[in-house]
Parts: sequence; structure tokens; C-alpha cells
Amino acid sequence: MKNETKKKLQSLELGDLVIAIEEQENNIIYVDKTFDERMELLTDNLIEIRYNKLVKKLTTNACLKYDNASIESVDCELRGIDKNIIINLSNMRFIESATNLVITGPTGSGKTYLACALGVEACKHTYRTYYIRMQNLVKRIDELSSNQKQLKIWLKRLANYSLLIIDEWLTNKPTDRDVKFLYELFDLRSEVNSTIFISQFDKSTWHDRLGGGVHADSIMDRISHNAYKIPSATNNIRKHIDNEKLNKFIEEIEEKK
Repeated sequence: MKNETKKKLQSLELGDLVIAIEEQENNIIYVDKTFDERMELLTDNLIEIRYNKLVKKLTTNACLKYDNASIESVDCELRGIDKNIIINLSNMRFIESATNLVITGPTGSGKTYLACALGVEACKHTYRTYYIRMQNLVKRIDELSSNQKQLKIWLKRLANYSLLIIDEWLTNKPTDRDVKFLYELFDLRSEVNSTIFISQFDKSTWHDRLGGGVHADSIMDRISHNAYKIPSATNNIRKHIDNEKLNKFIEEIEEKK
């Protein structure tokens, strides 16, 4: 392809098409293809390039703690979870049905990694996803509390994510102001979008940690009526993995002696 043609295509925001054409030009397997065959392959290649760019953008914008987490690497046996449950969740039907997920368990039990693996999979299905720790959510509410316009803009932004992942949910008890914001958030998300709640505390304690009262009732109603609780690991997976790494390191060191 001539440089002038490349520039024209790029000026039309068709840079991806240029890449796809160049891939054909540099690969001898396309030499004997008919025009229609090359166009079909070119179209498929262009779709793949744009899909990969979109997934990369969605994954970056999701701000996942573990953006390289994968469903395949989740150790279901170690977590004590039926592998079929994770496989079925990875189909993202829970997002299609606006079902919430609840992941509870002790520190180091792999809650965050599992949620991020589902978040990565959601991005691959082109769902807008966002991960945030509860303490950062509360901090942001505090920062915007003096500017109600900006607070409402942020509220709508959080409400519109297809999948919202909230880590360390209710680790610290929220203030009345925070509870009011959470009520408005889940009122907007209820039956529209999915939320994954990651917490050290069992769901049965959440009402009290939300302060009880009307807002706590309303929040729990919006969270619980369409929620699936993922069975939790009781052992410290992080400690198990760290021990494996340490033992491997010791073996390598001792072999070099």
C-alpha cells in the first residue's frame, strides 16, 4: 500500500484498516486468495483488532486490582467451590439478568481475585466495569459533599456501569451521609445493573453495619432480593500461595549451594 493511501485512510480514522491490510501484505498465505476471500479475512481481522482495542480500553478503565486475573487460574478446589459455578458465572448471564453477587470470607481467601477475574471476563464481553474499594468510595463522597452537582454526576456514573465491584464492603461502618448516597446508588442500579460485593462480613450482619433504620432496610432490599452468594473459602489462599512461593525459592537457593 502506498504511503499516500495510508495517510488518507488514517485521516478517515481507519488506522485499524491500514494495520489489517499490512498484515495481509506481509503474509504469503494471502497470495493465492481471491478478492472476496481476502476481503472476508480482512473484515474478520479488522473486527478482531477493534475488539481487542475495546477490551483493552474497558479493562484499563475498570481499574481492577488484578487486571490480569483469569477465570482459568481460579483454584476451585482450594476455594472449595464447584467449578461449574464459576464457569456458569463466566458466561456473564448474571449481568444480563442484573443479578448481584456476594463474595464473603476471611482475609486472604481469594475474594478480590475471583471478583477481578469476573471483572476481566465482563470486559471481554464488552461490559463497562468498574472496581472500587469501599474506603475510596466513601472518601470520594466526602470530597464531593460540598459540590452537589459533581456528586450527582459521579452518582450517575457509578449507577451506569454494567458491573460495579465494591471491595472491602462495610469493613468500616458508613456514616449517615454515606448510607444515604449508597441508598441512592443502589436504587438506581437495582434491576438494571449488577454489583459484586466483596466483604469479610457475612451478609446477615450488613443491615446492622449500615446503621439499621429505613435506609438500611431499603439498601438491603435492593441488594438481597436478586443476589447470589458465592460459596466462600475458609482457608487463607494468599498464605497458601505465599508459602508455595517461599518453598520454591528455598529449593532454588539450596540447589545452588
